[in-house]
Amino acid sequence: MNERKKEPTMKLSLITAATLTALALGCGVSDEEKKLDTPPPADPAPAETAPVRKLVDGPALSTSPVNLLADPGFSLVGRQQGYGSFLAFYDGGSERFELATTLDSRSPAGFGGAVALVRPAKATDKKSQAVTLLTSFLGGSGPFHVKVWVSKSNVAGEPVDLPTDGSAVKVSVMEGSPDSNTAFDLVVDPNVTRTAAGRTWVLLRGDIPKPLANGGFFVVRTGTKGGHIHIAAPEITSDELTVGQAVKSRSSLMLATARTKDASERLAIRAYQSMPPRLVPAAPKAELLD
Repeated sequence: MNERKKEPTMKLSLITAATLTALALGCGVSDEEKKLDTPPPADPAPAETAPVRKLVDGPALSTSPVNLLADPGFSLVGRQQGYGSFLAFYDGGSERFELATTLDSRSPAGFGGAVALVRPAKATDKKSQAVTLLTSFLGGSGPFHVKVWVSKSNVAGEPVDLPTDGSAVKVSVMEGSPDSNTAFDLVVDPNVTRTAAGRTWVLLRGDIPKPLANGGFFVVRTGTKGGHIHIAAPEITSDELTVGQAVKSRSSLMLATARTKDASERLAIRAYQSMPPRLVPAAPKAELLD
């Protein structure tokens, strides 16, 4: 009797277990459904904001292809000297000043040339020796159109505002004739500036309507109020050049102010003319073949 009572109980237990297993299998959740039911992961903590990159124009040529200046990209500085190269002297004499240059695609020279740096010895943010930077160019009947970009740094190289009253930098064109004392001063164009990487570039320009039959000199003079001066993309073009017709389309003229050369400018021009040429030797034949 005891065995008969136990038998139904065992069968019920087996049936119950099988039923529960079938129900579990039938009501199971697939892996795909589990993925759908799983809540999405929380958004990661925001990363530190990266600086926004700004696209800046970088021309392939630093100036017009019909520029009368032979070295507007300052590539000859520290290498060759002679007609058309830039030389520099401390103001008031013939003591040479060694120019430095730097490449900065964000400057008005873009990828086509370097920037000249006037960094006088022992300069402070308040006081510096004046420097005269100049180069020669071929003249003609004109009219001539002159421009250059300038900027200023403190002695640590950080950009600072450039005074536009001529106390920090003055740019002029001098007649090349030894009998002429005429100079033409460029003026700041108040409608044109360029700012990149915290540095503001100011455009100085001037139009010279008269002929310069004996050529001339492009002259930059820095002041005595401290800091460093950056110079980029100097340019002189002439309407006389038929291949340069494109440069004639100008919205307005800004006539350069005529005046008389001073003694310091005449000294710098004489020092420039008296410097013997210095040429970079040609590469050996083996290097040329490579």
